[in-house]
Amino acid sequence: MNKSGISSSLEDYLEAIAEIIELNGHAHTKDIADRLNVKMPSVTNALQALASRGLIIYQSHAPVELTTSGAELAAVIRHRHFVLKSFFKDVLKVPPEDADSAACRIEHVIGDTALARLVLLTEAIGTREDCAPLREYLQNTMPKVNPENQEDLIPLSSLPMEKSALIVRIAENLRGMKKFADLGIVPGTLVQMEGQAPFGNLLRIRVLGSSLSLRSEDAMYIWVKETE
Repeated sequence: MNKSGISSSLEDYLEAIAEIIELNGHAHTKDIADRLNVKMPSVTNALQALASRGLIIYQSHAPVELTTSGAELAAVIRHRHFVLKSFFKDVLKVPPEDADSAACRIEHVIGDTALARLVLLTEAIGTREDCAPLREYLQNTMPKVNPENQEDLIPLSSLPMEKSALIVRIAENLRGMKKFADLGIVPGTLVQMEGQAPFGNLLRIRVLGSSLSLRSEDAMYIWVKETE
């Protein structure tokens, strides 16, 4: 159960109803089914659940209406979605459809404090003059961070000096995998090659702001994609 007192699924229904009413002036059950790509019995069950909570007015063969409390809750849910989608699209440079999908998943669990701080961060990055270099960096770098595309992967041991890369995959036969995970060496982490340690076959890499030593033979099992 979410902070709203209803499930994530019911929040999706409430959000869809509000959007359909805003677009068409009314929301019929078929419109809701089409928008959420669900079958009519599922819509009926969800609408009955929302009506029992006083969030909508639902009668068979009549458009669905939002109550005052339903409209207020729908506005909160839609605001969360808008904030998250804007952050993914404008800051992280995620394609709009993917940003929308990610917002749909996260909007149900994010807390009010985290959301408010996300708004401040998004506004600061997008508008502050002293954030202009950061905006340029994000514009150039974020589109290159795409772990789903596993073309051009190289082992971490082959990453050139001073180059940064995203860890995409770690071979299952890497010994001590949990130890590396504890150090932050997991898929999705950015690393930078700092060079070779003075003694032995050790590499120096920067992970999460710290410099670590890693054996070359272990780095061969960590596959990365260059980001710049």
